[in-house]
Amino acid sequence: MKILIERASAGDIPALARVWHDAWHAGHAHLDPEIAMGRPFAFFEARMGSAIDRMAVARAEGNVVGFSGWEGDGIGQVFVLPAWHGRGVAAPLLQAAEDTLKEQGHALIWLQCRIGNDRARAFYEKHGWYVAREVQADIGTVSGREPIMVWQMEKRLAG
Repeated sequence: MKILIERASAGDIPALARVWHDAWHAGHAHLDPEIAMGRPFAFFEARMGSAIDRMAVARAEGNVVGFSGWEGDGIGQVFVLPAWHGRGVAAPLLQAAEDTLKEQGHALIWLQCRIGNDRARAFYEKHGWYVAREVQADIGTVSGREPIMVWQMEKRLAG
C-alpha cells in the first residue's frame, strides 16, 4: 500500500481530528483515564485547525490515516489511526517533521512522549531519539490544563 505524505490543508481538518482523537485515546487513555474523559471528539476537532500550516498528513487510498506537527524546534504530534499502526505510516510522518525542522536550521530537536507510552518511546528510539530527561508538562481538556509526566526526547540532526 502506498502512503503519500504531503502538507495538510484546511479541508483535512475533520479527518485529522478523527485521527488525533482515536490515536490519542488508543495510546493514552489507559494512562490517564480522568484526562481521557475530558477529551471527547469535539475537543480535538475544535483545536485541529490552529496548527494546520505546520502539519504533514499521511494518505492511503485517498484517506487521511495519520499526521505529524511541529513548532519552533520541536515535534508536537505524531499520530496514526490505530488500524494503521505497524503499517509504515508513522516513520515517514516523523521524517517529514524532522526534515522540516532541519530545513528551518534546527540542529537539536525535541519531542515529548507520555511516560508509560512504551510503544511510542520504542518507536522514537528506533529512529534515533533518546530520552534526555523526565519533565512535567500539561495537557488540555475541556475543563482546562492537567499536569502529566513526559519523557523529553531529543535528536541531533546531521549537518
